[in-house]
Amino acid sequence: MVSVERVALGYNNVYFVSQGSELVVIDTGPDYRGARESLASALRGRTPALVVATHGHLDHAGLGAWWQTQGVPVLLGEADLPQAEGHSDADIDLLEEFIATIGAPPSVEAEAVAGLEQRREWTRRMRHEAKWPEAKDGRWPTGLRYECFTPKQLTPGDRELPIPGLKAVTSPGHTPGNLVVEYSNSSRAERAELLFSGDQLLPEITPTPAIQFQNGRRFPSLPRFVDSLRRWETSCPKFCYPGHGEPFSNVAEVIAANLAQVDQRSQRLREELRDMGSATVYEVAERMYPRALRRRFWQIVSTVQGHLDVLAEAGEASEGGGRWRS
Repeated sequence: MVSVERVALGYNNVYFVSQGSELVVIDTGPDYRGARESLASALRGRTPALVVATHGHLDHAGLGAWWQTQGVPVLLGEADLPQAEGHSDADIDLLEEFIATIGAPPSVEAEAVAGLEQRREWTRRMRHEAKWPEAKDGRWPTGLRYECFTPKQLTPGDRELPIPGLKAVTSPGHTPGNLVVEYSNSSRAERAELLFSGDQLLPEITPTPAIQFQNGRRFPSLPRFVDSLRRWETSCPKFCYPGHGEPFSNVAEVIAANLAQVDQRSQRLREELRDMGSATVYEVAERMYPRALRRRFWQIVSTVQGHLDVLAEAGEASEGGGRWRS
């Protein structure tokens, strides 16, 4: 059996998984002031064989460049490479194009585009300024940076890791190239003993996959997220080490709660769309979340678009000319 050490870095968990002298690190950690020193102290002189970044977001891959300067290779899912290499402007351009297709009033569209331009500038500072920004939300001691890097190892599929029984598993959804790490102490085991889930499965939180793109096209985040959960539903791991929050053993219960919420929201959206006859993404969002839409615009639009994608793949909704029908 492997040994697992949890290193808490602000809001994030980094895991040291070891067996004998072999050590694999899961997630790079976020790059805030003091994070590198915390990791170096936790290593106690050990050198990992590999760091697995579960996905390309700044709080899970933000220290990828630093690890590689320490001589430790970083593994990332191939489809998340653009995030690590800093091609974020392309996604912002695509988000601005997406906004123009959802039927939002001109004032709302202008407000959303202005917010994206602020995000473009924030991203530039985060990747290129030498100083850490001030903390805003209290999740980390300072704001985060994200130095661009090219991982030493990329994988388009599952990958065996240096520790026997430890495997990086392709699990798209939270991001296009999302990975999780599973551990089985026997090749004949019907289910994994341990799951290192990154942001794909979290305690007490149902993640809402964002509007994302892959190869210039919108990526159906929520359907792929559901696919990953359903795979675990049939071969449920015994224990989960998440990217945020406390490790937990009620894995089946958390998976079931996530799937139930997706089913409930999809059913409600199906009913609303049937009543409306046809509607744009914005009209559905306004009908379902009228008080919160302007305040939580991206979260709600992502939720609605994600559930429309779920219904479309089930043959229960279709889109034409920017309008959706059930």
